Order: sequence, then structure tokens, then C-alpha cells
Amino acid sequence: MDRTLGKLKYLDVGYTRITDKELKVQQFALMGITKEIFNEQTNQKHNYRHSFCITLTNIKCPPLRFRQLDPEQLRTLGYNYQHGIGVEKDEKKAFEYYIKAAELGNSDAMNDLFLCYYYGIGVERNYQKSFEYCKRSADLGNAHGMCSVGNCYMYGYGVDQDYNKAFEYYKKSANMSVDAAMYNAARCYRNGTGTKRDIQSANYRFRKYKSLLITNKSSDHINPELKKILDDERFKLSWIDYNELRNIKEKGKGGFATVYSARWHDSINCTWSNVALKVIRDSNENEQVFIQELKNYCEIGYENPSFLNCEGVSRNDDGDYIIVMQIAANGSLRQNLVKVSQLKWKDKLNILN
Repeated sequence: MDRTLGKLKYLDVGYTRITDKELKVQQFALMGITKEIFNEQTNQKHNYRHSFCITLTNIKCPPLRFRQLDPEQLRTLGYNYQHGIGVEKDEKKAFEYYIKAAELGNSDAMNDLFLCYYYGIGVERNYQKSFEYCKRSADLGNAHGMCSVGNCYMYGYGVDQDYNKAFEYYKKSANMSVDAAMYNAARCYRNGTGTKRDIQSANYRFRKYKSLLITNKSSDHINPELKKILDDERFKLSWIDYNELRNIKEKGKGGFATVYSARWHDSINCTWSNVALKVIRDSNENEQVFIQELKNYCEIGYENPSFLNCEGVSRNDDGDYIIVMQIAANGSLRQNLVKVSQLKWKDKLNILN
């Protein structure tokens, strides 16, 4: 172990004096035992900085029992550099480690490179390269890679737009329990994109997607009746911090509400999505009006998630409550009602039932 600490000092990766308990953590890490397992066994907090040091040490000075570099450890280092976990954030280094891991056949790292090229993380944005890496990941059977390929085909990023192929990849990924793919496949079934319209299948997929979501539980310091709705597992609603809503743009006003479009950064599930915000005016003074409106949306959405999907509740700087909903595919409720009028009679009955 003394030689291990010497390596840390030599590599200049933040060696400091550590306790016997922390030495034990490092010993377990070198033995290949994850911090999650060790935490369960000892109920001790783990220092992310030391975890990063151990991972870097294993790669630069691997124990003799390692015949080659571990691609999963390389990917972990990339993730740590990308998000600043235990080390100063450095997206270029993150990209470099993802490349190394991908070259060793790590399909998750290939999908990470899809995101790097797609968003320009540590490298210049390149949609064609982005598609190439997620396709390689998908070809190796990676479920998240399949969902990424579906996105590329759906929106024509780095490849010719093809709704049929997009749906096929979403469906494969959804069958492997990727929640984003379940959501996208449900939208395809609902809108008839790349497949025949099937409201029943859309509802099934939306419900399954909802069941997998992790929700941000509501504060204890709100109306008890509102808290009861938010904590109801049927609805899977999140209490959404107003700061998670970006690019807010007004779309229209009604008798007692104003509707906006926005981008929601769901920090719990690590996703971005386009949403509609219905701000109930003066609800800071009359909570019952808002609660009744929310109840109506929740009940309709629970029975027919393909028609209306409520994501959660927020509150703006004026104290007014906001219903956060899936954005309407055709721009407004009125336009969607026109769409409903064009459905076949059987599909209309599915919505009513």
C-alpha cells in the first residue's frame, strides 16, 4: 500500500494524509470492489477525490494481475472529467478517455462519444461522427446506443431522416427497458410516425415509461391536498424547481391562465425535454382553483397518457403555481382537438374509455 500512495504522489493527483478507514477504501478499490458495495458493507462515506485517484493509478500503474487497460475504468475517468467528480472539470480530457475506452470495445463509451460529437463536448460538433459512434454502440447490442440511433434517424442528424428506422430502433431499445426509448416509441404509436397509429400501444408505452421515472418529491411546506396529489404514485408527478425551466416563451392567454413553452432540465432523471407551462394566475392567493385544475389534468392523463401527459408542478417567482405538461404535438389544445376529430371511430373510443 505504501508503494500505491507513492504512485499517487508521483502522479500528482491530489495525495493528502488519509485515515486508516480511507486506506481501507483504497484497498477495496484496488481489489476491484465498487464504492457502492463497500458503502453497503461499512456504512462509511466515500471520498470521490480518492476514488478518482485510485482509478487513475490503476490505469497508469496497473496491478500486475491486469493484462490490459480496463475500458470501464477509462470510461469512468472520462465521466469524472466531464462532470468534475473528484477532479477539475475538463471536457477535452473526458473526450480523450472516452476515445480510449471506445477503442477497447466499450459500447457505453461509444455512446458517450455520440453525445460528445452531438453537443460539442470536448470536441468540435460533428453530427456524422456522432451517428457513426452511436451506430457502432447499437451494433454491439447497447440499448442506449439503439435509442441514440433512433434519435438520429428521427431528426436526420448525421444520416438521412427515416421515421421507419427511427421507430424500429426505439422499439428495440424500449424492449430492453430504456425509459427514453419507451417514451419515444409511445409518441411514434400515438402520432403514427414510422408505424401505424395505435393508441392502445401508445398508452401502454407511456404508462410503462411513467412507472420507471424517479420523481422529485414535493416539499413538506405546501398545501396538504396538493402534496397528496404529488405523492400519488399513479400520477408520477415531480415538484419541479423553477430554475430547471429554461427558454420560457409566452404562447397564449386564457381566462385564468397563461401558457408558455419551455425546456425542462430534469435533474433527477438527467434528461432535457420540451414542455408546456400552464401558469394559473393569482393561484398564490387561491390554491383551490389550481388544485382542481391539476386534479382534472391528472385524471385525464392517467386514463389516457397518449392524449395528455402531466409531468409535474412548479411555482414561479410571483408565487403562482404552474402545471408542467408534455408539449402538444400540434402546438395547442385546440389544434390537437382538431386532430382528434380526424381519428377513426375506434381510436376515439379508446380515448374516451
